Amino acid sequence: MTAQRKHLGKLGEEIACWYLEQEGLRIIERNWRCAAGEADIIAHEEDEIVFVEVKTRSDIEKGLPEDAITAAKRQRYERIAMYYLMEKNPSSARIRFDVIAILRKENHNLLRHHRDAFSCGD
Repeated sequence: MTAQRKHLGKLGEEIACWYLEQEGLRIIERNWRCAAGEADIIAHEEDEIVFVEVKTRSDIEKGLPEDAITAAKRQRYERIAMYYLMEKNPSSARIRFDVIAILRKENHNLLRHHRDAFSCGD
């Protein structure tokens, strides 16, 4: 991954966290790692733990950011959620998987929040 792409990804995560907090979610983890991989953002909303995958792109040459969420990536997020629940043993075991897709061009951002973007087993 190039330094420019890594910077774009980190910037996208910052924008996503800001957005989620504005929407009333409480960020509880960022870049949480386990044996299954890494969750970009884990947040809490009401009685749900929300696992958020952030995809940021500077153009749509290779498709929209959310197009990068493959079946394998969804399965990986499910495994990450299971590791999180086993390790943290939260009082709420209701989980949701969201995707935040950001198109960023010259300091302009188009953000789309896909709530409940996929379910376990999708």
